[in-house]
Amino acid sequence: MAIVLLVFCLLVLMVCHMLVTHHAKGRVFSDVDSIDKAEVGLLLGTTPQTRLGRRVNQFYTYRIDATEKLYKAGKIKTILISGAENSLDGVNEVQCMKDSLVARGVNASDIVLDGKGWRTLDSVVRAVKVYDIHSFVVISQKFHNERAIYLADHLGLDVDEITGFNAADATSDTAFMIYIREYFARVKLFLDLLTNKQPISSLDA
Repeated sequence: MAIVLLVFCLLVLMVCHMLVTHHAKGRVFSDVDSIDKAEVGLLLGTTPQTRLGRRVNQFYTYRIDATEKLYKAGKIKTILISGAENSLDGVNEVQCMKDSLVARGVNASDIVLDGKGWRTLDSVVRAVKVYDIHSFVVISQKFHNERAIYLADHLGLDVDEITGFNAADATSDTAFMIYIREYFARVKLFLDLLTNKQPISSLDA
């Protein structure tokens, strides 16, 4: 019985993973020249340092790199940074990201902060319902972009076109935990859709 249960769980993980990956096929890009221009880039938040070890968070650094590339290539005009204004470690993710982008030459006036993007679901819903954005480029690692696109397309939102621009994948010795967690996050995605999960915060700016 234990083996049957294990096989079933692994099957669920793989099916959820494949459904999300397949849905985003042809809509996530790693080359700046391959992506169409959009008014807004939705940058998904994370902290500058890892929670374990307090080291430089490569996921953060590479998302900043990717956003800078898009912006300076003229692919996006406005950057909506969505993340936790008070994360589990007490860090204001969105302000940190804004500071990093401004330090790289991005105009502060072109950046909008949404500190209530506690989860990917919140970030996507709030982009559409609070900030009235119906076409945008999601900026994060590929696996995260794929999940955000799936959510945007299946939450009953009024969206026109959503693509993803892939930041480089982290290669640190702690990054593998994030990649493992993503399989479970994709299962939770389907549970959230089935249970009509709502954003944690009220839908206000």
